[in-house]
Amino acid sequence: MLIAKNLSFETADGKLFENVDVSLDSAAKKRVAIVGKNGCGKSTLLKLLLGQLEPLTGSVSSSHEIIAYLKQDSAFPDENLTVEQHLVSKLEEDWMTYKVEMVLDEVGLTSEIQTVPLKSISGGQRVRIAIAEVLLTEPTILLLDEPTNHLDKESIEWLISFVNNFSGSVAFVSHDRHFINETADQIWEITNKHIESYGCKYDQFLIERYNRYQKMLDAFNFSQREYNELELWLRENANNPKYKFTATVAQKKKALERMEKRTPPEPIPDPRVKMKDIDATEKGTVLSLKIDRKKFGDREILKDIDLRIESRDRILLSGPNGSGKTTLLNIIAGDDNEFEGKRNIRENTNVGYLRQFSSLDEKNNVLDEFGKRTALEYTTRRSVLAKYLFPEEFMETTIKNLSFGQQRRLEIAILLTNNPSLLLLDEPTNHLDIFLREDLERFLLEQNVAMVIISHDRYFIDKIGITRTVELK
Repeated sequence: MLIAKNLSFETADGKLFENVDVSLDSAAKKRVAIVGKNGCGKSTLLKLLLGQLEPLTGSVSSSHEIIAYLKQDSAFPDENLTVEQHLVSKLEEDWMTYKVEMVLDEVGLTSEIQTVPLKSISGGQRVRIAIAEVLLTEPTILLLDEPTNHLDKESIEWLISFVNNFSGSVAFVSHDRHFINETADQIWEITNKHIESYGCKYDQFLIERYNRYQKMLDAFNFSQREYNELELWLRENANNPKYKFTATVAQKKKALERMEKRTPPEPIPDPRVKMKDIDATEKGTVLSLKIDRKKFGDREILKDIDLRIESRDRILLSGPNGSGKTTLLNIIAGDDNEFEGKRNIRENTNVGYLRQFSSLDEKNNVLDEFGKRTALEYTTRRSVLAKYLFPEEFMETTIKNLSFGQQRRLEIAILLTNNPSLLLLDEPTNHLDIFLREDLERFLLEQNVAMVIISHDRYFIDKIGITRTVELK
């Protein structure tokens, strides 16, 4: 069993959580999703459970368990190694090479992939090989940090099956609501520096979470009414001759003191991002594109693409990893002109492109980077950033010290502040917490602007109101 008792952890910005008690037992075969807002300490909790970080208070202990960890991004030390060479280098003894084929089979990869260099494999294969690496240790508990990032639909469905069939317990950080719903039977939410546990699926968690908040709010309001009524009585009657020399006043004063000590705190509602509406564009065709052929070296990526984007379109680019979705988005954006064909874009169209990977300058602080990319004056920047949940203390924070989710939120703030008339979104929900994903969905539904979207987030796709799907093979 893996047990964390009275766990607290502190960063330079203050306490992330305190007095946390959680446990995992491989025999129970639990599937735990760890959720919460960006920066609340989800990945930190995993590292504390692993012993990679020292808690401020409390302890982590395990007995009769082998714990394995899949970190957030599957980077390999030497990309020139073949898959086989990489996995063999992770073995404790030379005679254990038989394990390589076994773990590859467990993650659904054939033995042929052993000779392929790591630099040549797809994003989905990278995750499978990273999982194969941790399986070499024959773990009983798996800790996974954002395992669905950059996976296509097929790879996510495979991962769901893998997690559900794993013989021990699994705890994972994920913002993919479809993945959580299909795997988790328990939710740990890090909120207000504590962990709230829910023994249910994600959809039921949202209902139960709201109900708990409502009960806390009702208890607080009832307590406040009692307190105010008692305080009012004392104000009006403490010096009244009728009560002044009786025990009633003293009793009520003591009751008020007791009430002050046990009054529940007012529950804090979730802050919502206040995104800036995009001005509606004029009707008609925003962009037309004809691609006869697009090649990288000798490899043909795109062929015979004929695409017309209208002012209210919400187009989904669909297809497996490697089918050319991001390449097509780069051509639509005008970033890639090396193709056979023609691109026509309506005059004065402002293209807003949210790329899959961050293009922020890590050396700049939040305020300067936002100003550089939006040309807003100094005082206006602060008020706009506050609407995107960047408080005053974050303004001087350098980009490299932001979490992935905070960087993504800053990119969205820059994108929407520049008022695009054509919105290009490449995996827009990557690294966003589940609550901010829902904010983004609600916002985009209300905008009358052309959008071209790449996403493997099934919840997002279902909610956003896609008008057309362009399937790439």
